[in-house]
Amino acid sequence: MKILRGIVVFILVLGGIYLIGPRVKTPELNNDVVEVPSDINKLKKWINNKENSLGNVRIGNESYIVFNDSIPKKTEYSVVYLHGFTASGKEGDPVHRDIAKKIGANLYVPRLYGHGLKEKEPMLNYNNDDYWKSAKEAISIAKVLGDKVIVLGTSHGGVLSLILGTDPKIVAICLFAPNIEVFDPLAKLISKPWGLLLARIVRGGKYHYMDNMNAEKKKFWTHKIRLESTLHMQKLLDIKMTEDTYKKIKIPVFMGYYFKNDSMQDKVVSVPAMLKMFDKLGTPKELKVKKAFPDAGDHVITCSLSTKSYDKVTKEVITFLTEKLKI
Repeated sequence: MKILRGIVVFILVLGGIYLIGPRVKTPELNNDVVEVPSDINKLKKWINNKENSLGNVRIGNESYIVFNDSIPKKTEYSVVYLHGFTASGKEGDPVHRDIAKKIGANLYVPRLYGHGLKEKEPMLNYNNDDYWKSAKEAISIAKVLGDKVIVLGTSHGGVLSLILGTDPKIVAICLFAPNIEVFDPLAKLISKPWGLLLARIVRGGKYHYMDNMNAEKKKFWTHKIRLESTLHMQKLLDIKMTEDTYKKIKIPVFMGYYFKNDSMQDKVVSVPAMLKMFDKLGTPKELKVKKAFPDAGDHVITCSLSTKSYDKVTKEVITFLTEKLKI
């Protein structure tokens, strides 16, 4: 009996140590509107000044606007592209440009918080509240650029797209390999107590290094990041990639992803998880489209640096927008 009691006490002590262990902060994610200049003629300069003031934004990673006309003026639709975790706006190029041009829309490509910077400890300061604020700012800018907003989001940018999707000015969402769930099931553990310690043990150090990064890609992706940032990334999935979020989406949704077979598919994020999310969307069936791109060969299906299928993606999205929005 004493042995049994001792085992129970030991288990309780271990459980207590686990539960009081360090864990990543739960973000507030407030819904306060982020104010931006309402004068479309002042937007580009305001954005450029804001980026330049940081002093460490990497060349080619800056936020930028592409106006549909040589003279800046509001268009019926604006397109905003939300890039994925560790990426930059180049991740969506040329798909976002081609879509905006085809439908006659102004385009905004933001550099989301903590990304695209020259830092000694890359993305160490990344956190969900500032990240969320930068996404809200992007939508505020898109509203100045167009009467109606179309949101394009790749991977973790797709997560933001879904959270933002109840904004009445957003009329359609296009998701590209949305990060509903990380492909590696161990990722779910890093936002739990002692998650950072676990991540460091698994990775053998303080950093995560991205695979398949050639010299050109390294210009536009932060290929070496502090592991702390991945905890925040996973935490956002924990609290927001839920059925409650999905069912609130009522607008047209397109979802594209790489899948050919069980061995040849997206191995950065989970395809089964995104398909389950798609089925739970509040969007009527006739207003949502999912499309696998079996020859994409990469998690990123919107960039010429990653896949040869980007033109096929553009074509499918334009067809979707034309049919569902009657553009």
